[in-house]
Amino acid sequence: YLVMELCSGGDLRGYINNLQKIGAEIGAKKCWEFVSSIVSAVNQLHIHDIIHGDLKPENVLLTEDIKVKMADFGLSRKLQQGKEYQTYHGGTKFYLAPEIQKDEIDQILTAGKQNQRLPIMRITQTKAVDIWAIGIMLYELLAQHHPFIHSDDDPAGISDIQIAHRIVTEEPSELPSHYPDSLKKLIKAMLQKDPSRRISAKEILSIPEVAANLKRQLSKSIH
Repeated sequence: YLVMELCSGGDLRGYINNLQKIGAEIGAKKCWEFVSSIVSAVNQLHIHDIIHGDLKPENVLLTEDIKVKMADFGLSRKLQQGKEYQTYHGGTKFYLAPEIQKDEIDQILTAGKQNQRLPIMRITQTKAVDIWAIGIMLYELLAQHHPFIHSDDDPAGISDIQIAHRIVTEEPSELPSHYPDSLKKLIKAMLQKDPSRRISAKEILSIPEVAANLKRQLSKSIH
């Protein structure tokens, strides 16, 4: 048997669904708490050169008092010494970064043009893929819908190639205007399509609102 901590608060997907069900929105203060907790956890992985590789609301578990616990490390891989990238091993389509989606689309289109099944080319990923996935989750937390699913869409009817094309070519719709510009600016920086320009976990932790939240969390844990 494995004895594991009970996360009775469910997961982030359930949290978002509950907000929709009761017609409520998350406050900016609570959202900053989520940002701080999630990014702090992912930064620990990145410090040790580990890419989670499958971040999504279903893999962010919550305790009874809404503390964040990361889950499902089945696709996590450690970078080889001296390397900043690793082979992509899969993930959840709606949360895959555009650099991965683009490589997959290119392979499909190339195979289609040549009317044959080509050998699958190796696709690589960096730590930036985790930041993209967090950006998608935070967008969903504020807007209560995926940034690349339109209001008239049936999510179940969107094909993998459709969502991949949108993620690669489109910009997400604007977040609700009443949220602080600093929060919206951060999510936009996380959803930067160029991975080399995407904000890092370390940079996020230095943002004043995030640093202040982490300081408060540390103070509570001490006392």
